[in-house]
Amino acid sequence: MVLKSKGGNKKRSVQAGKKAKGEMKHNRKKNYKKKVVKKVECCVCMEEIPDTSDNTITCGKVNHYLCGECKMKCEDCPMCRSHKVQKPISQNVNLRIFHRGSKVLSREKIVVKGLVVENIDLGDGIYEKINEGRDGYGIYKHGYRKLYIYRDFDKIWVLDDKYDPSNDYAYAEGKGKNKKLFGKNIWFLSGVDDWVLSTIHIKKVN
Repeated sequence: MVLKSKGGNKKRSVQAGKKAKGEMKHNRKKNYKKKVVKKVECCVCMEEIPDTSDNTITCGKVNHYLCGECKMKCEDCPMCRSHKVQKPISQNVNLRIFHRGSKVLSREKIVVKGLVVENIDLGDGIYEKINEGRDGYGIYKHGYRKLYIYRDFDKIWVLDDKYDPSNDYAYAEGKGKNKKLFGKNIWFLSGVDDWVLSTIHIKKVN
């Protein structure tokens, strides 16, 4: 079946329209890359855990690895007993709720350019700051796509389709543990076969 306009010009078929619509669903890439996370052993239960700052306690210049469950049970460092163990911090994101008729305050916005790899737009556009993470850095959400820019537990800026600092997957991530978000920086983008280095420009909206 082929649809025709009033002028008699042929339009695309219904099947072609469904196919084109399916190709436009690119919010979640098929080549969603897994971040390489080193595994270590918890010094109490001996279970394998990700080598992240949240699973590490520092005694002077020595690092001990401790999982979240063991952190909840231990009051003092299980290795040296020299100091208290800081309990895990909740990562719930508190979003502001406005009632009808209330005045919505303007929030910080940023413009991101360069998150394009192999002609695929990973997340260029305007992001709005919705909250702050535990380290005080912003959590930014895309204006109309389900995308977030934030700092993960490894203190690396990442682009993801949800806010989860412990997540091993990402669409893109900044190169190295760089506190700098704004300006010109090198990021790794998720390509078809491997990570692709690209220069990303991020600035605040006036």
